[in-house]
Amino acid sequence: MEPVKSSYYSDQELLEKYSKGHNNMWVGVLLDRYLHLIFGVCMKYLKNQEDAKDAAQQICLEVLKILPRHRVAYFKPWLYQVAKNHCLMELRRSGRMNILPLSAKNEMGNIGEQNTKADLMMVEIKEAHLHQALEQLNEAQRTCVNLFYLQDKTYQGVSEETGFSMLQVKSHIQNGKRNLKTIIQRMEKEENRQETKKH
Repeated sequence: MEPVKSSYYSDQELLEKYSKGHNNMWVGVLLDRYLHLIFGVCMKYLKNQEDAKDAAQQICLEVLKILPRHRVAYFKPWLYQVAKNHCLMELRRSGRMNILPLSAKNEMGNIGEQNTKADLMMVEIKEAHLHQALEQLNEAQRTCVNLFYLQDKTYQGVSEETGFSMLQVKSHIQNGKRNLKTIIQRMEKEENRQETKKH
């Protein structure tokens, strides 16, 4: 088979190809595309080049394990979150939380006391909830929320990219955020019911 050229396919096309046969070759193309992103996140949090290289390799392996279990809609922001969570938990395990800036330490509140595999699984489930919930928003809300929160665009940037007015952008983001919360809460309740039935 000829080598796959990264520029031939979008992230979504590569994810679709992967979902059809779970061929890790397609994930490899995605990881190669964003290896600089992974390493950059690792350097930001770990502050050491060798540690960052090791962590980047571990994150790539994590992605290969996680992807078969989840449907990922937006690979780049999802990968960023996986890399960030890995680094924060690595710092917690090694007792080096003191090297983080205050803003990053505050992020630990979103992860909690995640020191076990079960806790790591909960992070993955929450990530899956977010992307599944996004798919249930209407197109305008989904687009604006994705651009604003997951791609770090400004209100002005979202307006320019979508053609919506600033007022419309803010409305779609506000409504989308509220609807996401409702959808995710419903998903979690359903999972709790299913878990209760098992026991």
